[in-house]
Formats: sequence, C-alpha cells, structure tokens
Amino acid sequence: MLESSVSLQTGAFSLAVMLSIAVTAALGSATRVLGDAGCLLYKQATSHFKA
Repeated sequence: MLESSVSLQTGAFSLAVMLSIAVTAALGSATRVLGDAGCLLYKQATSHFKA
C-alpha cells in the first residue's frame, strides 16, 4: 500500500513539473508573439503618421 502511494506521489509530482514547464513555454512564446505583433503595429502606426 505504501509503495503504490509513493509511486503515485512521484507520478503526480513529475506531471506537475511537466505541466508547469509546458505552461511556462506557452506563456513565453505567446509573450514573444504578442511583443512582435505590437512592435509591428507600432512601426506601422508611426510610419503612417510621418507620411
């Protein structure tokens, strides 16, 4: 009984670590995409105002 509970805890812990890594990676790429889009929009807006 004790062994199965320990392996269950280990599995849950590794799953939590994998999930947090996946969430961090997803947030990082989303931030990068949003940053690129914002930079593009800003450049377009400023060049439009100058012209």
